Amino acid sequence: MISWIQNHLIRHGRWIFLSLLALIIVSFVFTIGNTPGCTTDRSGYQEQLYYGIDMNSPRERDALLEKVRLSAFLNGQQRLNNQQVENRVALLHLADKIGVPAPDQETLADFITTKAAFRGEDGEFSADSYTAFVDQIESNPQTPQGMVLVVLEEDYRINQIGSVLAGPGYLLPSEALAQAQRNRTKYTLATAELNYVDFKPEIEPSDEALKEYYEANKANYQIPERIKASYVLFESDRFEDQVPAASEEELREHFISNRAQFVAEFEANKPKPAEGEEAEETEDAPVTYSDVSEAVAASFLSEQLARVTHQTAHAFTLSLHNNNVERDSAAFNALLTENGVSLVEIEPYTAAGVSQRALSVEMLESAFALGSNRYYSDAYALEAGYGVLIYEGRIDAEIQAFETVKTEVSVNYQAEEKRRLFNEKGESLKAELEAKVSEGTAFVEAAEALELKAQAFETFSASDAPRELNRSALQQAQGMQSGEVSPMLTAGPTGIIVYVENKDVPELASDDEDLTEAENMLQRYSAYTSGASFSTELVVQGLPEDTPETEE
Repeated sequence: MISWIQNHLIRHGRWIFLSLLALIIVSFVFTIGNTPGCTTDRSGYQEQLYYGIDMNSPRERDALLEKVRLSAFLNGQQRLNNQQVENRVALLHLADKIGVPAPDQETLADFITTKAAFRGEDGEFSADSYTAFVDQIESNPQTPQGMVLVVLEEDYRINQIGSVLAGPGYLLPSEALAQAQRNRTKYTLATAELNYVDFKPEIEPSDEALKEYYEANKANYQIPERIKASYVLFESDRFEDQVPAASEEELREHFISNRAQFVAEFEANKPKPAEGEEAEETEDAPVTYSDVSEAVAASFLSEQLARVTHQTAHAFTLSLHNNNVERDSAAFNALLTENGVSLVEIEPYTAAGVSQRALSVEMLESAFALGSNRYYSDAYALEAGYGVLIYEGRIDAEIQAFETVKTEVSVNYQAEEKRRLFNEKGESLKAELEAKVSEGTAFVEAAEALELKAQAFETFSASDAPRELNRSALQQAQGMQSGEVSPMLTAGPTGIIVYVENKDVPELASDDEDLTEAENMLQRYSAYTSGASFSTELVVQGLPEDTPETEE
């Protein structure tokens, strides 16, 4: 099998050289192309070099993405992310720096057999799958010849670097023993629950307590910076006389272009049979233009009105720009009069509040990029036509007075006080349960006497824990000893107290299968985290530094 792959590599190996030559040529052309004035005006272009690759260059970026996609497919990965792109570049850079050699034909042939993309139905390497895939890729005019082999060589070098960065995977013998024992430990426990919703202590705060709470949490009652603005509305209905009557040909073309929409509306608006009546059995006739002609005419008119309205609103903004019209000037007011529009005031709003207004979110958000130099937005579609936002200023962030937010302060105070009292109740319940259990009372009986919801669980291990057992309670039990009652832990709207009646921790021999499996798993995890941390550091080092600020 390896010999067959080697022969295939020899037949296709020339494409590796051609691909590398093509990459060199592309890089050279790209360097020339990036020189201002050689081809087009790119004097404003800025490189974003990441280990020698210009991430702002569409060609270099697209070539890199193509390699990452191909590599992901070869390795049986379904999803791509930026981290894969960054890691590939960083690890290849390190491989070049250290001098990791490309694989020879025998090594590469062996490496190819490990790829998920070339496995047959039996899960083993399939020569037919490999041949079909390579032939398909190399017959694609969009894919550079030899790309598969180039990516495989790079992947091999990346794997060599990755295995060194990961290391052997370090762990203490006690870690593997603890993991294996946790998996086979048997628990017999019970739980008691206190519902937060049903917990209703009497809380009547005084004004002094509320004011003290307000002073300690003033930042919570700050109104963020707000935008002051108005907008000019160009209503579509005003321009009906400017829209010429549609010809039959235009309407029919509009119907053809939007046929699916008109058919769907026609079907949805078909009269339904009255209750008790059966629908007439008729052949499904296609919806024709004559069936929806009125809807087509209304839709076409609406589109034309929107076009004229947008043109008018856009012309308004161009007049403001071309004539350098200042806000609130005589020229500004004259332009409003000329267009038959007026300013509509918008209640001051914050960045978080734009989605709560009936106006266009995009139009409202545009105000945060405006100022005294450019005080008007582009034209945005509104329900009645098109609008242009007029920026008027900003209202600084401010702390609301206590009297203004007293009701809100009271609600927040009571909520926080309830949480505090709930935790105190949990502490007292734990103490009472511990006392009852030490006297010989069963935990469930003691909990029910305190009006708590209690449940006992028969002996189980972590792998077969009962579904109804809260996972936070199970995690809590893993760190407890037999006969111990836990502090109340909060899991969603419930406070849970755990009682471990018995905890049986097994003794494991050094050759136990579970212990060996735990060692292997922890070693792999340690190696993975070590390699991932090093890769992350490489990525950070390769990112372009921020441009230093110019000293004044």
